[in-house]
Amino acid sequence: MIYTRDALRKRQEEQQQAEDRQAREADLLSRIPADAEMDDAALCVWDGERFVAWDKWLATRPVYTDDAPPEPKSSAAPKQHAAPAPTRGSNDQEGLW
Repeated sequence: MIYTRDALRKRQEEQQQAEDRQAREADLLSRIPADAEMDDAALCVWDGERFVAWDKWLATRPVYTDDAPPEPKSSAAPKQHAAPAPTRGSNDQEGLW
């Protein structure tokens, strides 16, 4: 594969951005104090102040619902539902086997 100067420059920029991102992520862990309070549980979550048991955190976290917007009310006639398709008798299916 032939590399152009622009492609190599772009690759170097991407690598630099990845290194910067890793440095920032490592910095986030250093913000947690070594003597932070922690619930007595096998699995805990950092909530910004202390480590909380997973079950307790899961029960108290906000719930997001994606409710569909209400249908607009109009004076038009109600929607007509299609009639159900007629069922086939056993004689119609014998030819398929």
